[in-house]
Amino acid sequence: MPDKDPSLMARCPECDSRIYFDRRPDNGQMIVCPECEACLEVIRNNPIRLDWASEEGERAGPLPAPLDDFFGFGGRDEERDQDSSYGEDEDYSRY
Repeated sequence: MPDKDPSLMARCPECDSRIYFDRRPDNGQMIVCPECEACLEVIRNNPIRLDWASEEGERAGPLPAPLDDFFGFGGRDEERDQDSSYGEDEDYSRY
């Protein structure tokens, strides 16, 4: 059996097993690790680098912050809930 080409090998980010390819994969190609069955995506093809597939969500990277936190409106709903008169004085009959 011929030696496997090390330039066509990548490591699974989940279980660290070696994954060999017959040919150079395309960027964005989805694969499944034969050892741990993690869904992976080719993020670079020279050298080959794998990352968790973005469909999994929990491994795709940090989740974006809620918009209220991003724009500095944190706690706005809590303040509104504490004010029992919120919206009661409004006259909606003209809408």
